[in-house]
Amino acid sequence: MVSDYRTEIFQKVSVCGIPCDFSDMRIDRNTVPEGRYQYEVADDDESQGYPSRVRQGIMVNFFGTLISDVSLPIGHDDVLWLYDGDFE
Repeated sequence: MVSDYRTEIFQKVSVCGIPCDFSDMRIDRNTVPEGRYQYEVADDDESQGYPSRVRQGIMVNFFGTLISDVSLPIGHDDVLWLYDGDFE
């Protein structure tokens, strides 16, 4: 199921010190306002409920969606790997 950004209820989180809106649902990209950045978060490979990586799209171990006003520091491999304290 994909949710509409305009009707979804978000939690405020910080990713690498950057304020973001977070939802545990997939958000329809067509509903996100222009100028905002959308990313998806993956759970760790053991499915323990710990966010482990951020990308433009996540197929396996989907954990949630992030929306931010600025781009996140995605690495050369198109992934932002999350470590202790990166996702609060």
